[in-house]
Amino acid sequence: METRKLTAEEFGATKIGKPEKIEAGEPVFDFWAYVEAIPVEDFGAYDCTAGIVGHVYRMGDQYEHVLIQSQYAEIAMVLVLDLMKKEVYGHYLLDIRPRGKPVI
Repeated sequence: METRKLTAEEFGATKIGKPEKIEAGEPVFDFWAYVEAIPVEDFGAYDCTAGIVGHVYRMGDQYEHVLIQSQYAEIAMVLVLDLMKKEVYGHYLLDIRPRGKPVI
């Protein structure tokens, strides 16, 4: 399976409108085969193998951001789902730590 690592600009472009947090429900399609195909180097030093979906945000009616938690609360692998095409648009390692504070 082919995967696509998004740049910060590409990821930012998928943030459309005010994000709507999805609290419950089923995924719009099965994306786990894509997650398994992400090259290990795209995860950096972070471990997302537990497969815990921490948050899901709907970006307008075009994208959904599915955050798969790492061992650190502030770092997650984000899958960007294209809701129209019902496929994974790409992935992005999201780090929301305040700058200058290392992970301990």
